[in-house]
Amino acid sequence: MGILDRIRGNPFEKLKKDELSAERIQQERQEKLKLAEVERLSSQKKELFDKGFNASEGERRAIARQVLQLDQKIKLDNIHLKKISDNIRLVDNMIFINDNKKMLESQGLIPKLAKMPKTKLDEFLTKVNLKDQMMSGNIQEILNTTGSDIGIIGDVKDDKETIELMDIWSKSDVTEADDVFKKWDKKKAANEKMDELTV
Repeated sequence: MGILDRIRGNPFEKLKKDELSAERIQQERQEKLKLAEVERLSSQKKELFDKGFNASEGERRAIARQVLQLDQKIKLDNIHLKKISDNIRLVDNMIFINDNKKMLESQGLIPKLAKMPKTKLDEFLTKVNLKDQMMSGNIQEILNTTGSDIGIIGDVKDDKETIELMDIWSKSDVTEADDVFKKWDKKKAANEKMDELTV
């Protein structure tokens, strides 16, 4: 059960930072367990696939069924991982709101979010990175996106970090993964340090 499922009305009045932090830790733990399970199943699938080369025709049929069953389990686990990732983003946004409540109220965001139905609020907070949007001065875009009382209007854009990662993955070669990761991680750390200094 998600953190927003446990409350009614305006969650910004009822949720405390320690509750949110505990929820984030729980979600991260679930994510690690599910990632380990996906890796285990993927390894098992590869072993079975390799085994098929030296098997008889009858054995190959059985192996093919097992490979396809593992593939389905992996797909379901990846769907679950996406949900966990959404939950972590939602909690991160709730923590950001908790930490910056006065500023967000003065900007007009909290009243709009408080009027949203819970399902729409949940959906909105899993799609947007409030910290990134605020740091880049896109508060008006967030206000427009909330769509007053009824929820989301239009598409929520990917946050800057997601766009950057998607761009890196599409333009880089897997053989350069270690170097590309180190470069990206160092740049990200430097940007975060700059953000801390400007807040």
